[in-house]
Amino acid sequence: MRLDPARFLRCLALVAATAPLSAACTSTGSTHDGGGAEASCADSVVHRGATYRGHGELARDPATTGRQVAGVIPGCDDTGGQAPPGRPEAVRVAELVGVPLETAFRWNGSIFVRDGRELPPETRSWFRAPRCSTATRFELLADWLGVTGPNKPRSGGDLRPPYRLRVHVVEGPAAYVGATIVVHTDAATAPTLGPEDVEASLWTGGRVVALVRCDKGRFRALALRVPPEQ
Repeated sequence: MRLDPARFLRCLALVAATAPLSAACTSTGSTHDGGGAEASCADSVVHRGATYRGHGELARDPATTGRQVAGVIPGCDDTGGQAPPGRPEAVRVAELVGVPLETAFRWNGSIFVRDGRELPPETRSWFRAPRCSTATRFELLADWLGVTGPNKPRSGGDLRPPYRLRVHVVEGPAAYVGATIVVHTDAATAPTLGPEDVEASLWTGGRVVALVRCDKGRFRALALRVPPEQ
């Protein structure tokens, strides 16, 4: 996954501190499931003649069986009618544990649900990010997906706290692994991320290590660094 540096700088300069995280400042696509192409206008996938539609943004990684099956993205037009619709595109979709393929599957970081079907109630937790609840400080290793903040970045993408990192946790306490969370920085975060870190990691979809403590359910960063050898 990659972020467009120019788009990132524009977004970071414009998003207010109290505003929700902006999708425009985050990367697209995912490497956490069956995946495939990054389709900007694909909100549906066809499997065995049935249409499945995207069902919200995942906050936790659901378990998959390891089995992948064929799907097709219908030809779509994301140019506002300025060009003919694109060709249908073959993709591989991932079977979910406990949910039959006739109901839903995972593709490109999202759950797709068949028209006329509903997800079982026990899947609701997939769409709720965990609150920070660990009593002691701890470290997280995460893929960072986006950043927002109130301060206009200096040249080279120099981030100035406060800002918020949207990350997907790959290592840390079990309650958070596989979850997409927001890590909050402030003036007390030290060290924080510099221009070299932004260039080396965020723009290329890299990783970040955060030393964190819980603050009223939020993940508050005491220190941030980019791990070596990304």
